[in-house]
Amino acid sequence: MLTLLKVTLVALLNFMYLTLFKASKIKKMSRDKAPFAARKELKKLSERIIKAAKINLEVVYLDEAAYKKMKLEDGIVVVANHSSNLDIPVIVTALSIPVGFVAKKEMENWPFYSMWMKMSNCIFLDRSNPREGIKSIRKAVEIVKQGYPTVIFPEGERTLTGEVGNFKKGSFKLATETNGIILPLTIDGTFFVQNRKSILMKPNRKVRLTVGKPIDLRKINQENSKNISEIVRELVVKEME
Repeated sequence: MLTLLKVTLVALLNFMYLTLFKASKIKKMSRDKAPFAARKELKKLSERIIKAAKINLEVVYLDEAAYKKMKLEDGIVVVANHSSNLDIPVIVTALSIPVGFVAKKEMENWPFYSMWMKMSNCIFLDRSNPREGIKSIRKAVEIVKQGYPTVIFPEGERTLTGEVGNFKKGSFKLATETNGIILPLTIDGTFFVQNRKSILMKPNRKVRLTVGKPIDLRKINQENSKNISEIVRELVVKEME
């Protein structure tokens, strides 16, 4: 309980500080620079959350050279498994590229969080409304094409068992319609820090984030393109301990 309270307090105080002292400055920036500035501030916040949760974060690259060669303007879609609410700060902390997220519609009502998500060019997806969901994905495609890397969790929700669930094919429309680069991530360990079964957090746990080899959708054949959800899921599952 103590860790949960500490993490909650760190997040709340930092969001309040950012809103009071950083938001107005960022809002005055140009449309192309403001999202990156917001994402930079959210990275600092994420690092503080990881520290408060006492997570021992290890980042492993399967092809670091290919990762560093990626260009934002090529359109980067980050695909990861989803085990915990801590997956988001783990990803933001681990990656050097400035990522935003496709988040569930319910988060749009969260205080502070919602405003900063919007400022950083994140997308809220209503999975219960297919028509609105398509509109959100199309908007996300444009954002990715403009050079803002975006993370999506194709399972749609956090796992209940710790096992990687099915990757919904619809989630990959963001990547296939962008026709850019998929960056697979495997998050291993956040389930044992905090998961859907309990809001409590267990400190002093090791979390390993494996950055897979980037997949350039412009260079794969039509058959692999059709089966990209299964291909990426296999890559993600392979790196689980």
